[in-house]
Amino acid sequence: MDKGRVAALDAGRALAIVGVVAVHLSFQFPNLPGAVTLIARMGQYGVQLFFVISAITIFMTLEMDHARCADARHVTLRFYIKRFFRIAPMYYAAIAVYGLISYGATRSGIERAWILGAHGPMDVLLNMVFLHALSPTAMNNVVPGGWSIGVEMLFYLIAPLLFFVAMNRVRLLLATVLLLGLSCAVMSMSDCNGTLDCNVANNTFSYFWPPVQGPCFIVGMWAWYAFRSHLLGASNVTKRVSLVYFSLALGFALATAALGVWLDKAHALAPVFAACSAVAFLLFVCSRHARKHRDSKHAAPRVTLVRRAAAALGRESYGIYLWHFICVYTTFHFFDRFFGQKNGETSLALFGTTLIAVLVVSYALSRVSDRLIQGRATRLSRRLLASVDRRFHLTRDA
Repeated sequence: MDKGRVAALDAGRALAIVGVVAVHLSFQFPNLPGAVTLIARMGQYGVQLFFVISAITIFMTLEMDHARCADARHVTLRFYIKRFFRIAPMYYAAIAVYGLISYGATRSGIERAWILGAHGPMDVLLNMVFLHALSPTAMNNVVPGGWSIGVEMLFYLIAPLLFFVAMNRVRLLLATVLLLGLSCAVMSMSDCNGTLDCNVANNTFSYFWPPVQGPCFIVGMWAWYAFRSHLLGASNVTKRVSLVYFSLALGFALATAALGVWLDKAHALAPVFAACSAVAFLLFVCSRHARKHRDSKHAAPRVTLVRRAAAALGRESYGIYLWHFICVYTTFHFFDRFFGQKNGETSLALFGTTLIAVLVVSYALSRVSDRLIQGRATRLSRRLLASVDRRFHLTRDA
């Protein structure tokens, strides 16, 4: 049961990171077939899939800790320690690495692909304290793609409070209404001149910042409370229900494409529809795994190459997200002109090959950083957690 849950979440993370890498590479291939370009551009909504998985994982772990910890303070302190040491060490390394790359490129006159946007010491400090999602100059100019990390960390800040407030459906509903109302009010007062009838351009500060993306975490929060047994693989799901999940995932994905790509309404309901598509996709993967597990109880489960690759990409998705920009910049620096001159079929072949190559190299970089940085951070966090548990007189099961 637990393995099924992890496999489903890793499959979601794998799809999300492939989508994110694909969209960042796609701009170098202007002659891709139109349908392929659209699918690649949809990869940006892999971030919303990450947000949903993050919310599900957070509330699942908070629930588990709540069942075994002394009180709310104990649960909250454990949560912050685990989240900080999971995110911060690698992110601090990324601040240093991209800072050195940008500084070296600026001094040597290397073309713009390697040079980050203008920022100052305050922007670096905001990134170090994970408040950079609130600043246009700090959001992406210190670490490429850092906006999503900033949004996640701000959600982590309030996650324990949400967990303890929303201990039943009524309070969960009230918390949801409050958060959505706050999100709409902030959007209205910031860029919409007192209304919500405005267009926020994609990939701008107003699209990236928390009030626009925050509802995705609410969708993930509801997914955990409403479909806990399905996500854990503990419910009997028929093939028909599994197909319904798949149809919902596809339908919400098409709605996301219509709003976010065709109609250029990226700030409106597109992130929320992307989050709903993400939930339906996860439920579909969980239901398929649960049915296969039931059908092959007495047979050894087959682990295909695709499932192994998905599990590997899912486990290393955070590191791949941080380091794939180095690979993307490399392709831009050396192959941009070459890629742009190819016809549709050749562009498609080169795009697929480059996508695989970038994923493989980013995965290798993630593994190296995991060994050098994340492994040490994990060991330190375990020692701190053990100290916290002793402080709260936690009685462990044998």
